[in-house]
Parts: sequence; C-alpha cells; structure tokens
Amino acid sequence: MKKVLTTGTISAIFVIIAVMLFTINGCKSGQQKQEEEAPTEATPIQEDIIQDLSGYPIPTSYQITELIYEAGARYILAISNDPSSVDKYITQRNKALNLGVYGADLCYATTYMMKQSTMHYLEASKTLIDDIGVTTAFNNSYADRVENNLDNRDSLIQIVSMSFEDSWEYLVENQQDVLARLVVCGSWIEGVYITTNIALTADDNTKFLEILANQKESLDELVELMEPVKESIDVTEIFKGLFDLQDIYADVGDALTEEELEKVSARIETLRTAIVE
Repeated sequence: MKKVLTTGTISAIFVIIAVMLFTINGCKSGQQKQEEEAPTEATPIQEDIIQDLSGYPIPTSYQITELIYEAGARYILAISNDPSSVDKYITQRNKALNLGVYGADLCYATTYMMKQSTMHYLEASKTLIDDIGVTTAFNNSYADRVENNLDNRDSLIQIVSMSFEDSWEYLVENQQDVLARLVVCGSWIEGVYITTNIALTADDNTKFLEILANQKESLDELVELMEPVKESIDVTEIFKGLFDLQDIYADVGDALTEEELEKVSARIETLRTAIVE
C-alpha cells in the first residue's frame, strides 16, 4: 500500500484538522517541488499586522463531521472533492486551499472509518503538503502512523489532527501565514459544504439545520482570521465571499430555516466551486 502524508490537529477540538482538528481533534514531508508554471505567490504578511497565531485558530472540520456522524447521517462519497483532481492545482494559493478541502474530506472519511477513502485523501494531502514545502519530523512519519491505526478510530483522528496543527505551526513559523490561513479557510468551507448537502437531502434535516446554525461563531472567527490579509491578491476574492456569507448568517437563530439553508448552500457552493475547479 502506498504510504502518504497529510494534515491534522486537535486545537481543543481540532487537533484534527488540525486536520481532523484540522478538522478538529481532527482531520497530516517532502521537499518542495518547483512548479512548471509561474503561479501567483502568496503575499507575505507584515509583522505589524500578525496576531497571535499560536495553536490552530478555529474549530475545524473534524468537529462538524463528528456532529453529522452523531446525528446519524450516512457517508456520501460523492460529496467530497475527487482526490484524483490534486494534480490540477498549480498555484500555491490553490494548493493551500485544497489542502484544507482534502483535510476536511479526510476528517469526513476518518470519522466514518472509510479506510479506502482515508488512504486516498491522505495521498492527495501528502502531494499538496510536499508541493507547499511542509517538512517536519511529524509529517515524515505521518503515513506510517495512519496506516498502523486504520482500525483505531480515536487514534486515527488524533494523529490526523496533530498533523494539521503541525502543518499550521510550520507555515506560520516560516512566514507563510497567508498559506496557513488559506488552509484553514478551505477546510471550513468544505466542512460546511458537506453539511449543507446532507441537510438538503436528509428526510429529517432538523439536526443538520442546528449544526449549520452553530457554525455562525466559527464563521465570525474565520472572517476575523482572514481580515488582516484581506488585501492580499490570494485572499481578496474568498474574503468577500465569506463576508457575504456572514451577512446571511446575521439573523440566524438556533437552527437555519429552509430559506436560510438555501441561501447558505448557494453561497458555500459558489465559494467551494471556485476553490476545487
């Protein structure tokens, strides 16, 4: 079986995504590849606007995938981004965003103990981690750890989560915090995208409407995280989309209404499509 690396971390919930922090508690080596095309590089952020970036910054995908799992939703493979699409992401911006997307998909697969999907999303994540240049001791042994724990859900979630946190800290410490923020952004968007799709197709979506409503706080935290870099060419468009989504969430209560679900779903799908296609 091919061994791979990806991302994850438990930042209280997260250390998976990190990734499964990074994707929460959740849903983590190689040398950076030279890109054949000239991509737009992420704009480094000035030191005077860097906030405290220690620790994974927001609850992640693992939290939301755990909630939909506990609510009894079945696993739907077609919702996730196709791991075979990984080679079409050329710029550092798109690699970072889709590392977040695949991190959320990894959390989703791991939560449901879908072993084959877990390995596919690990491989896709490893490719992007290598391309971005995240080289840490933890990520170098990540593949073996995951493969050795495929039958242990709790251990697997923790490992993936720790990887995401590890990747976050590496990027921040190496002055690539714009990329780090984009990873977080991609993961959050994918987690909500998965949930809206489940809510739209479930016979009884009451629980999922509540889960989506509870993302209001994490959305506010994400917007706050992206605010200092919103003028970066790599961030401007996606920041506007998040800001528009925040407007939709402004009047949301304990659960989304069906009308609010339609609006949130449409905005998330637009954001997600711009990332994965």
